[in-house]
Amino acid sequence: MTDGKRLRKGQNLTGRTFGMLTALSPAGSNGAKLRWLYRCDCGNECVKVGADVSKDVKKGRVPNCGCMTRRILSEKRTSHGMSRHPCYAVYRSMVDRCTLPSHHAWKNYGGRGISVCPQWMTSFENFWRDMGPGYRSGLQLDRRDNGAGYWPENCRWVPCLTNSRNKRSNSTIQTPAGPMLLSEAAGLSGIGKTTLAYRVKNQWPTDRLFDRPDVRNRSRSTCGRAFRRA
Repeated sequence: MTDGKRLRKGQNLTGRTFGMLTALSPAGSNGAKLRWLYRCDCGNECVKVGADVSKDVKKGRVPNCGCMTRRILSEKRTSHGMSRHPCYAVYRSMVDRCTLPSHHAWKNYGGRGISVCPQWMTSFENFWRDMGPGYRSGLQLDRRDNGAGYWPENCRWVPCLTNSRNKRSNSTIQTPAGPMLLSEAAGLSGIGKTTLAYRVKNQWPTDRLFDRPDVRNRSRSTCGRAFRRA
């Protein structure tokens, strides 16, 4: 997990994760504070003061070995000519929501352990090398396993509908035609998702789940309320 708790003097950090850094072992002292050897998600190792790393997390930063700084500087110096391409916006959004606690979607990505593979973190060019051949206009980046991170073997380009069906928030319900996603059942039956969700919650029989709503009763009820108000 990402750890930003206050450190106690002499506390053992071995195995704890701070942003992109995982503590491996103590590495001596700088004369006042204990230093630790960390392994970064990119594979590099570095030595930092444990208390300073913890403070960075509490301030919303993402501790790393320096690879993110190098990547940003490299992108500023090197133009890949695709800064206006839709894929570059997808790439930046993917990296930011997995590495920046200040991002509005952080809690659903980096906050729950979803990471980006080190090669893609290094540069957009590596991402484009792996994912560019399958890209087509209108497609969205999707993870086959929503519990795993953004890695070449777990990512694909899919239509918007496929992507929406692969969200964690989707629920499977039993229907007269067999198990289906709620959104899929709504599209097949022509009955709104809210109505179907209400029926499932209230344990309607499966063979009645796709019954058309009785608008006559609704009309009489509406007219009755209007009459009473009059």
